[in-house]
Amino acid sequence: MSAQTTSEWPGFSTWTKFQAEPGPIDEAIFDPLYRWGEFIRTPTYGRIIESPQDCILSIGWDSPKVYRVFKTTHEYQQLMDNLGLNSTQDHTHIITFENYNYGCPTTPITEVFTAYWPLSLSPETQVVVWEVESLVHPPASGRPSRRCYNRLPVFGWFDGPATWNGDKALASMWIHDWKTEELEARFKRTERRAVPMGREVIYPLVVDDFEKRLQDLGALGFESIHVVFEDLNWIYQTKIERYNCLEQRKLDRLARGVDAV
Repeated sequence: MSAQTTSEWPGFSTWTKFQAEPGPIDEAIFDPLYRWGEFIRTPTYGRIIESPQDCILSIGWDSPKVYRVFKTTHEYQQLMDNLGLNSTQDHTHIITFENYNYGCPTTPITEVFTAYWPLSLSPETQVVVWEVESLVHPPASGRPSRRCYNRLPVFGWFDGPATWNGDKALASMWIHDWKTEELEARFKRTERRAVPMGREVIYPLVVDDFEKRLQDLGALGFESIHVVFEDLNWIYQTKIERYNCLEQRKLDRLARGVDAV
């Protein structure tokens, strides 16, 4: 599978970056999405921990065609206005994932790991990138309950070029749903995997082995961010239900201290 043929994959999604003032985000800004609820999967948003003024709105769509139609509508214009974005400029990346339900927030913290590649990367090498073993426990690590993540990482390709150090580049993404920050840190600090090296077997850290394999395939560089995602499942509800749900979520978020940055 390559970046040119990801149309065969089910996880068509859009990732829009926007900025928000400190404090709770008024989820009513996403209300224009509700008319499109029947075409939307796993709608989520969240602040980037490393740069709290920056946020991401991630939406899975039934098909590229549905999204193209959405972009021509008043709801799209209203959403962009609500996010403080100029709809004539491109603030959105299209990313196609191997899995249909790539974006369900199942953990309190999600790592979004992006690798950047030269535009000349061959389709054959892109297939190898997809097949690289990512940040997973080795089979001998024991029961799933002992894992540091809730599910295996999900992989996707950007549709069209991204930007790395000011230059256009291909980009691939892995979504890691870590159970906690502490377990992510422990995994990266201690988890090792067996790697044959001639007649010997070495045991590098999993994170080092993963990044080295990507570098050996020609990766230009990496970016890792963490997002505290919140679901937007209320867009599937009626108008009255949406209002009541939003009011309750505001109270819940204040009680939990979410967005108190």
